Amino acid sequence: MKIKTLLVSAILIAGFQSKLLAEKGINNGDPIVIVENDPETIIANYIKAVGGEAKVKAIKNASMTAEANFQGQIIEIKTIADSENTRMMQSTAVGGNVMQKTLLVGGQAQMVMMGQVQELPEETAAMLKPQTYVFPEQFYDEMGFELEFLGTEEVDGQQANKIGITAPNGMVTNEFYSVESGLKLKTSSDATGEISYSDYQAVDGVLFPMMLTIKNPMLPVALEAKMISVKFNQTLSDSDFQ
Repeated sequence: MKIKTLLVSAILIAGFQSKLLAEKGINNGDPIVIVENDPETIIANYIKAVGGEAKVKAIKNASMTAEANFQGQIIEIKTIADSENTRMMQSTAVGGNVMQKTLLVGGQAQMVMMGQVQELPEETAAMLKPQTYVFPEQFYDEMGFELEFLGTEEVDGQQANKIGITAPNGMVTNEFYSVESGLKLKTSSDATGEISYSDYQAVDGVLFPMMLTIKNPMLPVALEAKMISVKFNQTLSDSDFQ
């Protein structure tokens, strides 16, 4: 397999681990209110915009599949996030062959690449825990993430509130929320580059981005990953996390 293909697989996995999910506003008639310089309020309005706290908390797991085309090759990314049992699985396949898989089960994390299994350290397992949530934003505080309002910027023609999110290990991610609608427009970090969200469609009453645009200095062009399947609250088995 070409080195470039392996590189893209790794970048895509990192990007999806950083953030696969962003949803457009369903405000049920309630206005979206943004309080300046208050990241907690911005997050709360985001949860309201995507459908409300009740709908968000009702989602216990998600099974997602996305496809990206890179130099004529189809890259398939599968993700299963199971907050109810604190486990997750993410895999990247090229031409039908699984090239890379990341697992978190029972507090233990593994990466499988080209058939080789590597046990990951405890701090890495801890950083994968947010990925077990479909909406980790509502758990930032209890997971020890620090939030900082960083002003407003224009994102795809819209004014967006920028929040700096510092993880317990010091890794910083910036998230951008539309001032007008409250929905998340973009995620960026030095580690994974940028992921923008578009083509929102309804899934069980919650709008979900069906197109993710991934930009990274290591890639010659931006990649578009199209969600081809999104399912909530499925019956999962241990075999899904192997």
